[in-house]
Amino acid sequence: MKRKRADNRIKILLILVLLCACVAEVALIIRRADAPKPGAAEVPEEAAVQEEPDAEANAVIFAASDYQYDPHFAEPADTLKSLLWSVYSDGKEPEAALFCGDYTNDAKLHDYQLSPEDSIGEINAILDEESSTVKDENVVFVQGNHDRLTESITESGLHEYDDYLIYVLNTEEDFPWKQGVTSGCLAKVTKASEDMKDCFDKLIEDGETRPVIITGHVPLHYTARTSSRHTTGDNLYSSLIFDAVNEAADYLDIIYLFGHNHSKGWDCYLGGSSVYMEPGDTMLLPVYDKTRVTSDEFVEKTLGFTYMNAGYTGYYMNCGPGEYSSDPDSQYRAADETLTCSVIEIYDDRIEITRYDESGRHSLGSDGEADPYKGGIDEGLIGPEHYRKALPETEVIERTMAADKAA
Repeated sequence: MKRKRADNRIKILLILVLLCACVAEVALIIRRADAPKPGAAEVPEEAAVQEEPDAEANAVIFAASDYQYDPHFAEPADTLKSLLWSVYSDGKEPEAALFCGDYTNDAKLHDYQLSPEDSIGEINAILDEESSTVKDENVVFVQGNHDRLTESITESGLHEYDDYLIYVLNTEEDFPWKQGVTSGCLAKVTKASEDMKDCFDKLIEDGETRPVIITGHVPLHYTARTSSRHTTGDNLYSSLIFDAVNEAADYLDIIYLFGHNHSKGWDCYLGGSSVYMEPGDTMLLPVYDKTRVTSDEFVEKTLGFTYMNAGYTGYYMNCGPGEYSSDPDSQYRAADETLTCSVIEIYDDRIEITRYDESGRHSLGSDGEADPYKGGIDEGLIGPEHYRKALPETEVIERTMAADKAA
């Protein structure tokens, strides 16, 4: 009996020894897992503490433009649905939507002649079906150069929302296309720039801190489209609008959205279908002469505001529509040709801007290249020193005006 008890004690001791060895081995494994890898920087103890999740955005805004059918591309309705899917799949839930003009497409009827009502109705139906968070009263439709000024087009000027302001710059009466060859455009653009200045001066006087999003169709920057290598002097007087916006940007947080330049590769030097510029960047602007309908001269000015294309949803090509082919080798290929949209998120202290394509996030701005149209239409006009560099998918803008007021 005594021998049996002794044997049991020995067995118990062996078991305890084995358990202690196992515990020690587990502890060693854990210590090794926690130890930094060779060459890795040490993480300060305070940095290892997980931060609290960021606050929700005060407002989330979807933006796109040029909802135009072309037989070589998918239906704009299908593209818009895919873009919305990308946005929602990334956890963004927009409550507002901005569309920067051109809802119809005709090679000959492009001077404010076609009704956009059918396409706008289609867009609204898609938003109702695919986007449960966008509110009808928060949808803005800007007039493009193809569109008649109908009841669905949002009125020009300032529109106020709780967390942001929208300034609509319609095309026909505010900031037209083909400015050089169309009579009365200088007077229209002059008045539009004066109206903007008066509006912005009042906002500044009142101590406004909400971001201002300018929704236009025609861009501000210089391209060969404004030069003698084309024929129309497209945005010849854009410096008037630029100066009004840039002056106000010393006191207001401003984003300028545009569309329009989605054929013939006009924007290749800025990134093609994905153009993004931020405060501190240099923009080329046409130098106009009242006696000429085009300009081969530009001036460089420093941006004080954020500037980008909203994202093309119908088509993008680096050639003329009549030259386009589904065979990639038979058309001009350059820069970025992707159809995209943008999302603007407004927080108390910052603004985040993200670009999306049909597969997910997309570079806000792509590498610039020469425009291949007609064998290099901007060669010798816009040099490589003006080509943009690619940007990430999201940019964060500090809300300096809100911070200044709080301080």
